[in-house]
Amino acid sequence: MKQRLLPIILCSFSLGLTACTAPNAMRTQTDPNTGASNVRTMTGNPILATRIGVNRINMVSLGDIKKASLALKNGWFYAQSFEYKIVWFDADGTEINPEGATWKPITLQGREVKTVQSVAPNPRGVDVLIYMKKD
Repeated sequence: MKQRLLPIILCSFSLGLTACTAPNAMRTQTDPNTGASNVRTMTGNPILATRIGVNRINMVSLGDIKKASLALKNGWFYAQSFEYKIVWFDADGTEINPEGATWKPITLQGREVKTVQSVAPNPRGVDVLIYMKKD
């Protein structure tokens, strides 16, 4: 009985550790016909995903380069500290300048909304992916 139970416990424990360390990611997807952006969420940390969300997205053009503003909202009543990085993609879904994005710390107080911004590294950038991970 113990021999059968041990692999199940080890598997559950390693799955729990993976879920705690994996980042969350939210990606905009621009509709080629209307130019409207929406967010698709990919979650690796269920606790952070239930507490932090994107309240609104604003994509503006600065000449031929885009600027993204994402309002992050803490849906929890207590302060949340985490790190984020914003990665840009072209229209084909290829990541632009993958080494250029760096992790930045941020703290959101209970129910607070903060805006984070990023400018595309070149004119091909149309969509962003924002990664979030716990400190």
